[in-house]
Amino acid sequence: MRNAVPRRSRPLRAAVALVLISFIAACSSPEPVPAPTSPAAPTSVPAPTPAHSFVGDFVTGNFDQWAICQNVAVGSTPCANDHSSSYSMQIEKTVVREGSRFAARFEVHQGDAPNGICCGDRAEVSGEEATRADEGDDRWYQWSTRFASGFPADRGWTVLSQWHADQDGSPPLAIDAGPTNVGVNRWGIVISTWNAPDVPGPTFTPWSAPIAADVWTDIKLHVKWSTQDQVGFIELWVAGVPQVFSAAPCAGATRCMVRTLMPDGGGVYFKQGYYRDSKIAPPGIVYHDGFSQATTEAGLAPL
Repeated sequence: MRNAVPRRSRPLRAAVALVLISFIAACSSPEPVPAPTSPAAPTSVPAPTPAHSFVGDFVTGNFDQWAICQNVAVGSTPCANDHSSSYSMQIEKTVVREGSRFAARFEVHQGDAPNGICCGDRAEVSGEEATRADEGDDRWYQWSTRFASGFPADRGWTVLSQWHADQDGSPPLAIDAGPTNVGVNRWGIVISTWNAPDVPGPTFTPWSAPIAADVWTDIKLHVKWSTQDQVGFIELWVAGVPQVFSAAPCAGATRCMVRTLMPDGGGVYFKQGYYRDSKIAPPGIVYHDGFSQATTEAGLAPL
C-alpha cells in the first residue's frame, strides 16, 4: 500500500504547476513585431537663388532698394524715409528699357547742390554697404543708361555712375561724361589712381564713346578690386559686346590691368545718378535702369 501524500503538500504542488505553465507560455510567445512604418518622405531641396549681391532696378516703384538718396530737395537721407517727388529724382514708367516696368529719372539744374554735400550739383542714389567691395573682391556689375536729348556734355565734368572710396577724393572708378575727363559729348570709363589718401596718381580714360541720345545703352563691368596694378583689373561690355580698351594704361587689351582701390583708403561703394560740375548751366536729364551687382556673371539680374 502506497503512502498517501500529505494533504499539506497539494497547494504547493499546484503553485509550482501554475508557475511552470506561466513560464512555458512566456517562453513560447513570439517576439513582438514592430508595426510597419512608412518610409520618410524625401526632403525637398529648394531651387538655388541667384547670387545677387545687390539689385537696385527700381522694380519696387520707388527708391527703397537703395540706402541713401541725395538731391537738392532732400539733402542726404535714407531713401525709405522719403517718398516725396521732385524733378531731381523720379521713378519713370514711360521711358523704361524694353522689358522693364520702372526706371529712374535724374535731373540736375545749375545750383542743385544738396545741403552739406561737397563739390557739385547732384541727384544720386547710393548703395552704401550693400554695394561694398574691398581688396581682393571680384565683382560683376550690369545696368542700362539713357541720355535725354540735349544732355549737356560739352563742358566741365559729369559723373553718371561711380565707385566711391571710403576716403574723400575722385572715385577710383567711374562712368563719366564731358571734356574734363572724357571728351566733348562723349562718355566713358575714368580711372582715378591714388598713391595714398590725398596723394593722387594719374587719371586714365581707357575707353570712351559718343553720347547717343534717347537710346538705352546696356553696360556690364567685371572688376577685380585691388590697390596693386598687377592684380586689379576692369573688363567692359557695351550692348553685349566685349570692348577693347583704346588708351593708356591698357590700349589694345580687353582686360585693363590697373589699381582699382586707393592704397590705405579702404574699400568702395557704388553710387548712381547724375553728379556734375557746378559751372554747367543748362539742365540735363539721364535715366538708369536694371542695376545689379554680383560675385559671378551668372548671378547678375537679367536686364
